[in-house]
Amino acid sequence: INIGGNIIALGQHGERPWRVGIQHPRQSGALATLELHDGEAIGTSGDYQRYFMLGGRRYCHLIDPKSGHPVQGVQAVTVLTHGTRAGVLSDVASKPLFVAGARGWRAAADRMGLNDAMLVDAQGAIHLTR
Repeated sequence: INIGGNIIALGQHGERPWRVGIQHPRQSGALATLELHDGEAIGTSGDYQRYFMLGGRRYCHLIDPKSGHPVQGVQAVTVLTHGTRAGVLSDVASKPLFVAGARGWRAAADRMGLNDAMLVDAQGAIHLTR
């Protein structure tokens, strides 16, 4: 089931896992492809779907609660979750990691018990939790 930037795998897809693509934040097409098993979910937050440009600068819909301004320095965050509340957790967890930014996202993931996450920073570099 795909609802915006969130996908949960329900049941089986024949003899293989479900395959899902993660949208590249600056190009058409996929940045990566993941295999999801029954009950696993991914959630992605990014600055590329809901944003506006002003003075050549991109402003996304995710607001830093400390500054009150749109978050800068991150293009996208994707988390992979599993378990009873995987769908909800994948949606909820990607946003604080995005707000924590390229410097603080790993510590935030650790505090939330997230082992599988990816961040694309402002320069397009990909960072993984493991």
